[in-house]
Amino acid sequence: MTAAAEELVQFMNKVLEDYRHVRGQSLAKCGRKFWDVVLITTADKPQKEAFELQVEEKRNRAELPTDLPIHIVSDPPGVRIGNGGSTLTALEFLENEYGCDMFSKKILLIHAGGWSQRMPSATILGKVFSLLPHGIPPYQMLDLKLALYWPFVDKVEPGIFVTCADDFIVYNLSDGDWKIPATGFTALAHPSPIEIGRTHGVFVVKDVENLNTNSLVEVRGCLEILQKPNDERMKRQGAVLPGDFHTFAGGVSIEGEVVYTDSSFYFGADVMKKLLNFKKSVGDLGCEIDAYGDFLQALGERATNGYIHLTSNVSQQTSNLLARRQAVFDCLRGTDVHVLVLNMSKFIHIGTTRELIHHFCRDDVFHQEMSLEKDVFNAWPSFKLEREEKVKQHQIKDNSTISCNSCIMHSLIPSPSQIAADCVIDYCQFDIPVTIQSNCILSNCQYLRGKAKQTISALSIPQEMFLHTVPVLVQNVTKYVTVFFHVDDNLKKSAPITDVESLPFLSSTVGSFMHSQGMNQKDILPKEIKTAQSGITDNGTPGTKITLWNLKLFPAMENMTLSLEEALYAILAERPVKSAKKEHDLYSLADLLRLKDVRSMLYFRNILFKNIQQSLGKRVNVTEFNSNHS
Repeated sequence: MTAAAEELVQFMNKVLEDYRHVRGQSLAKCGRKFWDVVLITTADKPQKEAFELQVEEKRNRAELPTDLPIHIVSDPPGVRIGNGGSTLTALEFLENEYGCDMFSKKILLIHAGGWSQRMPSATILGKVFSLLPHGIPPYQMLDLKLALYWPFVDKVEPGIFVTCADDFIVYNLSDGDWKIPATGFTALAHPSPIEIGRTHGVFVVKDVENLNTNSLVEVRGCLEILQKPNDERMKRQGAVLPGDFHTFAGGVSIEGEVVYTDSSFYFGADVMKKLLNFKKSVGDLGCEIDAYGDFLQALGERATNGYIHLTSNVSQQTSNLLARRQAVFDCLRGTDVHVLVLNMSKFIHIGTTRELIHHFCRDDVFHQEMSLEKDVFNAWPSFKLEREEKVKQHQIKDNSTISCNSCIMHSLIPSPSQIAADCVIDYCQFDIPVTIQSNCILSNCQYLRGKAKQTISALSIPQEMFLHTVPVLVQNVTKYVTVFFHVDDNLKKSAPITDVESLPFLSSTVGSFMHSQGMNQKDILPKEIKTAQSGITDNGTPGTKITLWNLKLFPAMENMTLSLEEALYAILAERPVKSAKKEHDLYSLADLLRLKDVRSMLYFRNILFKNIQQSLGKRVNVTEFNSNHS
């Protein structure tokens, strides 16, 4: 590791270490200013209630600063309004909650709404509460967001700092006297290969040819902001740094064409007032507005309104969409915009199953930068100590019982289980040995001998499987549904209802799965084929399209063990679900989002927490951990 890389690791480790000391403590004792208010947005009221329960649970476990105001703000019912619409709704909430005092506060806004269709393990309880392999008890994304953006508090005036719930930034800040401008927008800019720019926001930095790429931080003007541009447009608009090889602060180098890409952004009290007045003038949005695509593209002296007609990324196109996007452009046109060029930084997105596996299991540099581990708050009866001793002696081989390239968190797994490489496991409990083959994701799964139908001596999970158990309330009775997919299955891919059997599923097709399970189409199609996620607006005419998200493929069972057992029967096609189907209804992921029993899910995790504590032979809480490591 180079000296510059070590400096980056040291800076990031200090950021996380500083935050660890305020978990379970009053902010008044930390000696530094923190965010005055934290807002988390959600897609709907049920998600808001789920988030509030989890914030309360984190407070009870002393996992948050004791006096930090955290508000959960729900999008209004109806048409999906996007994270731009959520920002406007959050501003209305702030006015109702704080009045004019809102303009004197430094606010962190975390957008956590959405259904997490590319990472279904975060669908029910939300991406912002996804588990991370760091800390005791393990951090969730909320903890990380509070830690990562704390260093910016002293660099901003009252305003709002906007981020999303499924990404990381790694950075090293200068100790200089630079400040983020108090007015307008300032966006964080990270040096990236041009191919990254194709799927992100890209900044056209003013006087980019004179940019000092060896400085850690520079505040620069911005001519315009491009969203997911092709190479030709980036070059034409002057977003590409001149030259074929670039060295940045600390000796970090990127070969080939380089651009500056986005992550999070800040706007001052002047923009808060402007956007709040805009929201009051238009009332209900009735369409999807994106904070990045609609707010940022309206900025810069070269900005034009041509983007309002590009709607390929809009999930639901409504009749007033273009008019609303034009109104946003008119509202923000001429507003100041700067970029905070962070030359020793990078942006990392973990929004898909493959991204999760790579960054949690294989990205050793990322692990060093974020102080991540592979074995976090787990109970390994008769195995954990043996494994730790082998690690110390460098004796773990590629064919070890537990692969060094798997990430396991908050789970209880007995010896002699075998877990192959590139698996991510969290909130799981087994009381028999389990063999998990490579490239699997298991979340919220349980198998207890006393609750199973059949007596088996070991459990086997095939490779490249995604398994996640969800409690649901069906006529006021809690049942359990285990969803199962291949880790590469695309839950958003659609097909005409007449061709639903062609949808890829479990390395084959839905039709092949139906045949193996003795199913027909009427068993798996929703009763009313009308979902906002797919843009479906009719009642099942031949032109209707359907996705895996909406197909009723998963049976509800009486307990978590039976649910996992039934899922494995289906995956392995050892016996058809047809016999059980007469007795158990089938559900889709869309159904689970509507019927989720959040309290039962949190109850399971709390009991598992206590069981792990008991197995480890000690009580674990943040306050005790902090005092022991001060």
